[in-house]
Parts: sequence; C-alpha cells; structure tokens
Amino acid sequence: MEDSGRRGHLIGAGAGTAAGLIWGLAFLLPVLLPGWSPVAVTVGRYLAYGAVSVVLFAFGGRALWRLLRRHWQVALAFAMAGNVLYYLLLVLGIQLVGAPVTDIVIGCIPVTVALAGNALYGAYRWRSLILPVTLVAAGLALVNVLELSGAAATEDRPPGLKLLGLLAVFGAVILWTWYGLANARFLTRHPDVPGAGWSTVIGLGTGAITLVGLPVAALTGQLTPSPSERTPSLAAFAVAALVLGIVVSWAATGLWNVASARLSPTAAGMLINVETVAGFTYIYVARGEWPPLGQVAGFALILIGVLQVVRLPAMESRTTGGRLRRAALL
Repeated sequence: MEDSGRRGHLIGAGAGTAAGLIWGLAFLLPVLLPGWSPVAVTVGRYLAYGAVSVVLFAFGGRALWRLLRRHWQVALAFAMAGNVLYYLLLVLGIQLVGAPVTDIVIGCIPVTVALAGNALYGAYRWRSLILPVTLVAAGLALVNVLELSGAAATEDRPPGLKLLGLLAVFGAVILWTWYGLANARFLTRHPDVPGAGWSTVIGLGTGAITLVGLPVAALTGQLTPSPSERTPSLAAFAVAALVLGIVVSWAATGLWNVASARLSPTAAGMLINVETVAGFTYIYVARGEWPPLGQVAGFALILIGVLQVVRLPAMESRTTGGRLRRAALL
C-alpha cells in the first residue's frame, strides 16, 4: 500500500508539473497577439476547447453521457470560474498591466490554494509549511518589487489602466483558488471520474458558455482586431486559439485532474508555481532577453519552496480523503 501511495504521489506530481509547463503558454500567446482584444483571445481559446470536447464526447460512448448527465451543473460552474471568467480577467491583466506583473500576481494562486487547502483538509502540519511557503512568498515578492519599481518594467500605461489590470488579475486569483479546491474535492468524492473525461465534459460547458456570449462580443466589436502592422493575421490568431484550446485547455486540464486526484490540494496547489516560472521563461525566450538576476533569484526561491512541499511526508492517507469529502466548497 505504501509503494502504491508513493507511486500515485509521483504520478500526480509529474502530471501537475506537466500541466504547469503547458499552462505557461497561456501567458506567452496573448503577448504574441497584439491588436486582438482579451475577449477575442478568450473566445478563440474556448471555442477551440469546446469544439475538441464535442468531437471527443461524440466518440466517448455511454460513460461520458452518464458523466455529463450526472454532473452537468458542476461542470458549468467549473467552466465559468476556472476557464471563461478566469482567463478573460487574466488576458485583460496581461494587456493592461503587462505579462510579467500578471504572472507575478497569478503566482499567488499556489500560496492561496496551499493555505486554504491545508486549512480545510489538514494534509500537512502547519509548521512543516512555514519554510516552503516563506520561500515561495519571498520569491514572488522579490520578482514583484523588481517589476513594480521599474527595474524590469515591461508596460508603459497610465496608472488607472494598470490598476484596472491588477484588479482583474486579483479577481482571477480568487476564482481559480475556489475552482482548484472545489475540483479537488469533486474528484476525491468521485474516484470513478477519469481526468480526461472530466476535462472533456468541462470543455462542453466552456464551449456552451462561450457560444452564449459570442453575439455580445461580436456586436460590441470585441472580435475585430485593431488595424496595425503589428496585429497578427486571422490565420495566426486561429493557430494560437487552437493551441490554447486543445493543448493548454483540454490536455493540461486533463493532466491537472490526474494531479488533483492523487495529491493533497496543498501539494497540487504549490505545483501551480511551475506555471508561473514557465510563463516568465517563455516570455523572455520569445523576446530574446535574459531576466534580471533578481528575478532569477526569485524564481529559484519559488522552485525550492515547491520542491519542499512535494517532498513533505503528508498525512493525506489518514485525513485528507475524509476531509475532502466533508468540505462544503460546492
């Protein structure tokens, strides 16, 4: 049993790490789409996610039909909070306050999920979390100070727009924290639900919500790119939307479901830091730049903190499962 639990922990950690590496692309691709509004990027991503989910659902047989029939309300709630609204606010933040600042604030999600998850489920002793949470918080603070002080500023916008962008990103943090914990509880209560199948069902809900909002987006001109030489073509936008919808949404969500089912919310939450570091790395690689040494040091502190939690001996085998089933998150 102990070997089986360790194997499950390693599978969960690997799946969560892979999901974070893929999710990092969600920060890069909007940067490569100047001239396309946050609404357009969100619509493109989730129409693609919904489309691939429809195809997979059509070939999924009775098991997916039963899953949809039993849990369609939960799937819609997760689609709204964890996908459509979350990403719309994230892209709005990227375009108003800049990708690095947005990445930094979104980097708070691992800390909020870890602390809230441990308060609800008690997977770890609090004293064992002091060091890793402090390391992650210090790393985030270091990168944040460098960015906001202007040492590594990337966006020159009026303070009011930057404030609006920050508010949008903090709203995204709140939404995804709830989603991450509620999804972990759902998967623990329903061990028969497959990670890929659940990603497909949530994709159906995501696509449906996006279709409902599509006429409003079109009528308000949100889907029309700004006329500029820097604005990518419709074909380039379509390719980016397909990558966001199929790889970043469907595939990464399936991997995250595997991690959520095998790890405590605290350990899974800390693995979201991989997305933070990956997003920053991709952006700097795309720009052909090296991040400031202070930001590199901040990244190192974050990764060390994550490794500390992943290697911690959890009490989850004795307590987490039961507490996850009793916690009233949804």
